[in-house]
Amino acid sequence: METIRRDLEGSVVGLRVESVRVRRTDVLRQTRRRDLVATLTGRRIVALERVGKNLIVRLSGGPALIVNLGMTGQFYVADDDAKLPKHTHVIIELSDGRRLVFRDVRRFGHLELVGDGEVGESFSLRNVGIDARSRRFTVRKLGELLGGRAAVLKSALLNQSLVAGLGNIYVCEALHRARLSPELRCNELDQEQIARLHKAIKQVLSEAIKAEGTTVSDYVTGRGVPGRFQRRLRVYGREGQPCRTPGCGNTIKRIVQSNRSTYYCPGCQRR
Repeated sequence: METIRRDLEGSVVGLRVESVRVRRTDVLRQTRRRDLVATLTGRRIVALERVGKNLIVRLSGGPALIVNLGMTGQFYVADDDAKLPKHTHVIIELSDGRRLVFRDVRRFGHLELVGDGEVGESFSLRNVGIDARSRRFTVRKLGELLGGRAAVLKSALLNQSLVAGLGNIYVCEALHRARLSPELRCNELDQEQIARLHKAIKQVLSEAIKAEGTTVSDYVTGRGVPGRFQRRLRVYGREGQPCRTPGCGNTIKRIVQSNRSTYYCPGCQRR
């Protein structure tokens, strides 16, 4: 989402919304179609922000549009003559002739319109924890969030109410870099392990943003192109393949935790 925010920030900020078409209302949360169309039309996009996995499109006059992509959502700019693919649900016509497109195959993502000053209390953000990219996300803060919890470490890191912005791919990659078993429980970690985990989370997110994200299925950037970080994945999606840690010699394993696939190296990440 940070890659999408950066792409769109340099492309649509300052443009006016000319019209809005909503093809499916079930992608709207706490928002009526007529309110979305009436509120967006005629307003300018003044800023783009991100909290966790949520993009906040700030509009002139105060309201904001929150975009959450779920698992398969896309939010990108398309030329006026570009053919829009199947599962395109919302189309925002811009003053330069291009279109902002919201597409989601499985419809786990959503759009939410909020009033001036209501972003923090929105359906999308009211239960969102500290952002993993923020300055407030320190080693000490991570220790406070995990300390005393009996939950499995992998599942806790995916809990957006604790740490926002970490998806399944990046949690798997960070745990491998930190040499921590995904089956560890939070209350089993010592301070040195927490410090390693914090460093790994920061590194993985920074490298992924630099590579414009990870495309293993549906993800595209704000320009509508795939990311490149999938070329650098060390464990995710590599079940049965050799670990990329020099001298390791083990093969990547896959287990299921909280209905999500977890990939890890049994050598590098011994419990």
